[in-house]
Amino acid sequence: MHCRCLATWTLLVAAAVSLDAARPDRRLPDAAKRRDWVAVRALLERGAEADTRHPDGTTSLHWAAHWDEADTARLLIRHGADPNAASDLGVTPLSLACTNGSPVMTDLLLEAGAHPDLSLGTGATPLMTAARTGNLRVVRALLQRGASVAGKEPGQNQTALMWAISERHAEVVRTLIDHGADVEARTTSGFTPLLFAAREGSVDIASMLLASGAAVNHVAADGTSALLVATVRGHVALARWLLDRGADPNSGGAGYTPLHWAAGSWETELTGPRGISTERDPEWSALRGPAVGRLDLIGALLTRGADVDAQITKAPPRVGFSVFPVASLTGATPFFLAAMSGQPDVMRLLARAGADTRRGTRNGTTPLMAASGVGRVLAETRVTARGSLEAAVVAAEFGGDINAANAAGDTALHGAAHIRADALVQFLADKGAALSVRNRRGETPLMVAERTIAAGSAPVFMRTSTGDLLRKLGAQ
Repeated sequence: MHCRCLATWTLLVAAAVSLDAARPDRRLPDAAKRRDWVAVRALLERGAEADTRHPDGTTSLHWAAHWDEADTARLLIRHGADPNAASDLGVTPLSLACTNGSPVMTDLLLEAGAHPDLSLGTGATPLMTAARTGNLRVVRALLQRGASVAGKEPGQNQTALMWAISERHAEVVRTLIDHGADVEARTTSGFTPLLFAAREGSVDIASMLLASGAAVNHVAADGTSALLVATVRGHVALARWLLDRGADPNSGGAGYTPLHWAAGSWETELTGPRGISTERDPEWSALRGPAVGRLDLIGALLTRGADVDAQITKAPPRVGFSVFPVASLTGATPFFLAAMSGQPDVMRLLARAGADTRRGTRNGTTPLMAASGVGRVLAETRVTARGSLEAAVVAAEFGGDINAANAAGDTALHGAAHIRADALVQFLADKGAALSVRNRRGETPLMVAERTIAAGSAPVFMRTSTGDLLRKLGAQ
């Protein structure tokens, strides 16, 4: 019994010793990870293997590159560290140096034999990474060592040039073009370098691209043009610059034209009264249309021949959740969109340019109805009651039929009751609006004004100032 226990104990000890001997010695990469360079040097001097890896495949040279520790990187390379060692995700020390935008580390690794085109697991090359981070010396070092300027990452077929443009690194863009970068390369969705420049609003980069042969009117797979992208992003200066260089103001392959976007306001719950503060970030501020220079851009589009009565065939996409029935915009003109968005100045500008001020959408909604709130989603709009009134006044001034009804039977007064705009209700009534007309759902403006929520199939009503006004005016 005693002998059997002793034998078992001996086997367990032997197994533990064996496992300990098989466990890799990771003291070197551990020291590099925690930036203990003294320990790294000491371990190398005692014969530690320079390419010992962490479980994820990273080596001490990876960590030296990550921490931009050039002296230790040189020491590791002298002790045999592989400059092309790749982690499990395909990350190399050179890729990390490019991420840091470190010219010293990049030069050191390239001189040690790092391959300039060894890509990440995603297919992104060191040149793409360097183009994104934007250090010109790093980009030039890679190009001098033969990095391919034509490389494309396989996910979206994006090139280093596109990455540089997206980060607005103008000098990197110039250098890549000088080394033969394709200014007409396309992503899987058909985006060209000029479309990326339009997204960022850079006139300088767009100028380089056009000077190098980029076509101003090439469009993406969905029909989007550089002019449309610049307009949607609110880059008025670039949009006007593109128009001066021949951009087609009527490019409507996306289903809508630049004039449609500039004249309208494209709201969702993100931009509504309880949404985000779009003013803090230019990335979001363009969601509702050009915030600055709207009239100037519309004037430039009209001067260059934009069709003032172009009709939407496919509504623009909206960022964020919306219950707005986008199909209801089919057939909308710029004047209609300006009315819907409560922009009387835009409406007058378009009217002076010859807009058909009565033309509505395919479902029969007129500009006057849209101005008065028909179809408007209160949780998504920032159009004020005053803006609605002013837009309705202009629509009526230019011939809007006060009592016209759309396919749902709604009139302008139904819209005004829906948004509970008392001054607008009074204006429409003074113009002869029928007060008790029913829509296809059997609702009068008074019912719409006092309906609050639907409990199952039974609507719930409550007294409102708008309802009281309608009663005073004689509504049933």
